[in-house]
Amino acid sequence: MTADRAGAKPGRRWVALGSAVFLLAALAAVGLALSGSWAAWEDLRASGLSGWRVRPLWLAAAVGCEVAALCASGVVWAWLFRTAGGSVRVPEAAAAWLGSNLGRYLPGKIWQVGGLVAYVRGRGDSGATAFATLIAFQAATVATGGALALAVLGSRTFEALGRWPLLVGGIALAAGLTPPVLRFVMRLGRRLLRETREHGDAEPDGKMLWRAVAGSLLIWPLHGLGFLVLLEGLVLENTVGFPAALGVFAGSYVVGYLALVAPGGLVVREGAMVSLLSLAAAIPAGPAAALALAARLWTTAAELLSFGLICLLRSVWPGPDQGR
Repeated sequence: MTADRAGAKPGRRWVALGSAVFLLAALAAVGLALSGSWAAWEDLRASGLSGWRVRPLWLAAAVGCEVAALCASGVVWAWLFRTAGGSVRVPEAAAAWLGSNLGRYLPGKIWQVGGLVAYVRGRGDSGATAFATLIAFQAATVATGGALALAVLGSRTFEALGRWPLLVGGIALAAGLTPPVLRFVMRLGRRLLRETREHGDAEPDGKMLWRAVAGSLLIWPLHGLGFLVLLEGLVLENTVGFPAALGVFAGSYVVGYLALVAPGGLVVREGAMVSLLSLAAAIPAGPAAALALAARLWTTAAELLSFGLICLLRSVWPGPDQGR
């Protein structure tokens, strides 16, 4: 076991290096995509958001809230995976989830799924179970995020984002949140991965879905709180309250996630955030674009910090064969 872990370290270093490179490329792409909005910088002075400030403690608190939300997401997926028959320790499973989450910055999100499945299989667990629980958790996260945004902002807010893509995405999410579809996904995964059902592996059922939905509903307020604190750290007279902050962030996240061809929802999520801030909080396009770019920098920093934090926790958490 020790030799296998030692042999896997160089590969993990390359994965981490590649993820960092793609993250930097992603940030560059966002900056170029939003560069046209910086031409409207004069709008900042003429708007109600003319008083900009940078309060480091508030920004640090915003990053802390987002790190907590991401780590909680990793723990929730680890919990789902273990209840479905997985045996990987919670810190290690959470670290795998957070590491594979960086694969979202590659188009199609296949790297996120493939990285997690490959890691779990390398640890001797079922890749099909990891795949099915990941689909369940992601579908629950996007579905609850869309529902929260719709409840807070109202249906008219989403008219500018396009109804048909959201409708098709909603139908796909609803299908992904049904036990028969998840069972089909797990069985298909077993065939593709040439796995057999091991004793203790649980088929996706209503309990798994309820766990995924409950975990998602507990995590979204942390995202909304972090976004609100980010606004408080950048805007002198912030008029956006917690419900609107939660709705804007959740709505833009959902739209960006449904754009499968956009790495990490790049540009798409920022465009949705600009529209939602303009419609829900009456923020002009120039300031909204600046806030959208700041939000991308904020979430990226939190993604890197949360992955490092959970890896540190995994290294100090004693395993089942340690500490005896």
